Formats: sequence, C-alpha cells, structure tokens
Amino acid sequence: MNDILSSLSSRVADAAEQAAASVVQVAARRRPVAGMVFAEELLLTPARHIDDEAVVVRRGDGQTVEGVVVGRSPATGLAVVRAADLGVPPARPAPEPRVGHLAVAVGRTWSGGVFATLTPVAVVGGPLRTGRASEIARVIRTAVPPHGALVGGALADGDGRVLGVITAAAIRGTTVVIPFALAVEAAAEVVAQGGVRQGFLGISSVPASLPVRQRAGQAQEYGVLVTGLVEGGPADTAGLLVGDIVVAVDRVAVQQPEDVLMRLRGDRVGKAVPLTLLRGSVVQEVTVAVGERR
Repeated sequence: MNDILSSLSSRVADAAEQAAASVVQVAARRRPVAGMVFAEELLLTPARHIDDEAVVVRRGDGQTVEGVVVGRSPATGLAVVRAADLGVPPARPAPEPRVGHLAVAVGRTWSGGVFATLTPVAVVGGPLRTGRASEIARVIRTAVPPHGALVGGALADGDGRVLGVITAAAIRGTTVVIPFALAVEAAAEVVAQGGVRQGFLGISSVPASLPVRQRAGQAQEYGVLVTGLVEGGPADTAGLLVGDIVVAVDRVAVQQPEDVLMRLRGDRVGKAVPLTLLRGSVVQEVTVAVGERR
C-alpha cells in the first residue's frame, strides 16, 4: 500500500512539475492570474483580468518580461498575450480525458510559486453558451470549485500534458476548463487577425423586452436599451439618446449588449456603421463612426 501511495504521489508531483514549466503569472492592474504558454512567445490568460494592453509576465524562475495583449477571444473569454524573449516552453497537448480520469490543476500563487491540486474530471461535454450569440463547443469540468491561484492555469494529465485552460467559471460547484485544442484554435484566429480590434460606441446598455405595440411591425422580441452615453463619444456625436433601443447593427438584429459588441469587431473599427433604433415606437436609422476601445 505504501509503495502504491508513494508511486502515485511521485507521478502527480512529476505531472505538476512538467505542466508548471508552461504556466506563468500575468499581472496587469488587477490581481495577478496564471497564464499558459501555447506557442513560442505566446500565452493565454483570462481576458476579464486584463485591463491594459501591456502586462507583466512572470516566469517560474521569478524573472519578468513585458507582454502585449494581441487580442481577445470573445467566445472563450481568453486573451492572447505576446511576450518577446519569454523563454518558456509551450505546453504539450493531451488527448481529451474521460469522465473519472484524475487530472492535476496547476496554477501560480500570489508570490509566483507553483500551486497544484489533484482533481477528478467530473464532466466532459458541451456546448456551453457564453452569450446569446457565442458558445464553447466543448468543455471539461473538474470536481472542485474555482480557486484564484488556478485561474488561467493548466489542467494536466498524468504525464504533464495539458488538457485545457482553467477558468473562473463554475457550474454547480465544478470548475469550467476550456479544452486545450479549442483554446489554441481560438487564439490562432486572434493572432491571424492581428488581434481582434474592439469597436467603441460610448454607450452603456441593457437587454430590453419589446412590447408588441413598440416593435413597429417586426417580430424581434428584444433589443438593447441605451442607459448612458459617453459625452463626445461616437454614439453621442451621432445623436443617440438615453432611452433609444438599438435593434440592429449594420442591419443585423441585436438582442443584448454582447451582440452589439460582436458586430463592432475587426474591420468595422473606424468605419461608419448604421444603427437601427426604436425611439418610442418609431424606427430610425443613425450612422455612427465606430471608434476603437482602448
């Protein structure tokens, strides 16, 4: 029995050590989180924790390098960071696990040390909706609740190969992990596009249910209610008002704020885009010069 326990302990420790070689710490203005290197000088980290375009990347040996956010993947919620001369080996991919497999979750503590815990794989499946217009085709869920030191880190198999990127999302007490292949695929798209540029209208908004008499003969049940305007911003300059309901961007229906954001990415930055509004029960079209979110 002692031999079995010692052997298992050694295997888990070895797996954690191998996976940790590709796990770094990423710090912007918020608390630091983990990041996972997936290609030379490129790493993935949770986008919600990144406020600036410049970050500090801390390697396992304590050395730091400057990183620049290449772009963000809206569906996965991950940001791609490029760090020149990083000198950290990319993670090795693992095959998809089976439910019940033991895995090692690896992250970084506040001081940059390795944080690791053994966890069973509780669920493998999908898709997981991340918004009305976005989803992750497949996810892994581990049988432990999210832990701050693990967010952005790696879920690894018994050989230290990476199964996925650990998120801060939880479903019924389990932690959501984005499979490595899907995370890298999304990251490759961001890199190929030179970074997903995000358009800026200068509005705050919430989803709004449209009464039948206010739909102006359309079947659309929801729109995006403008609750605030940035003075001098693109929407303010174009004449939008608090209380307007945006029902289409570039003549494509939108039903929630995320839909608007998705319609303003990439090559729409810097261009004039028509917004279809309901002002009361009257349909109006206003053209807005889309800015870029910094």
